[in-house]
Amino acid sequence: MATLNLRNIYIIPSKTALGLLSIIALLFLLGINFQNSLVYIISFWLLALLLLNIFYTWRNLAGLTLTAVGIEPCFAGEKAVLEVELSRPTPYAKYALELTWEDAMQVQIDLISTQTARIKLSHSTQQRGRFTPPRLKISTRYPTGLALAWAYVHLDIHGVVYPAPVEKAFQAQGESYGDNSESGLEITGGTNDFGGIRDYQYGDAPKRVHWAKFAQTGKLYTKTFVDYASHEVWLDWETLPMPGIEVRLSHLCRKVLECHQEQRQYGLKLPGKVIAPDKGDAHKARCLQALALFGLAND
Repeated sequence: MATLNLRNIYIIPSKTALGLLSIIALLFLLGINFQNSLVYIISFWLLALLLLNIFYTWRNLAGLTLTAVGIEPCFAGEKAVLEVELSRPTPYAKYALELTWEDAMQVQIDLISTQTARIKLSHSTQQRGRFTPPRLKISTRYPTGLALAWAYVHLDIHGVVYPAPVEKAFQAQGESYGDNSESGLEITGGTNDFGGIRDYQYGDAPKRVHWAKFAQTGKLYTKTFVDYASHEVWLDWETLPMPGIEVRLSHLCRKVLECHQEQRQYGLKLPGKVIAPDKGDAHKARCLQALALFGLAND
């Protein structure tokens, strides 16, 4: 959070203001030369307007508070989106506020009828890891453009940039991507799910006999049941044959996305870190963050 005040707001006159100041100086000299009180009044009146305009330009920024709400995670090469909240504790409305990165997009906003407003700013990313947004510039030329006031704000917030996923991930031998059973591996002789019927064999329990079928055909049949073992997929760093840390991370990133889309339970094995099999959005975020911060200090 950062609040704008006398210590961090800079202000300079525009070229138009400098031209006006030259005219005021010329009028003042003419007033001295001709001892003309009307010229004095006009020159001082213009100077007062210029100074008043500079004050209002400064006040348009003074008291503003900027708070970083959050940074949405993204993949390397995409734009990281930072949400910022602007608030004005003073009763004065704020007009024509411009927010820019040092080298990127510009957003203009007014705070008139509301005390707070939220805006989103995007910034390009090049590599995985922690993303720290550069300093943010907020400026204004309100009300007349005769002065420019600005301040630089460093927001104490960090985001995560995931590795860029490859288009198609390598599939190691033994991985269960091709299994058609949504429930997992079928285990015969189970007790939970109905699996079909077979001919009655001596010794079958009476409760397993399909009596409805016996009433229809006059022949004894036995009901069979199956259980399903959950398919837990392990995404293992060591099973990837390709060289290069970033290439492996990109393949594992794609596998995480595929397993999440197929709603499989999957775990992640990295050198020095193991994430137990699970599924869901939170699990996907944990795995992607582990890939993003792999090998970085204080990961």
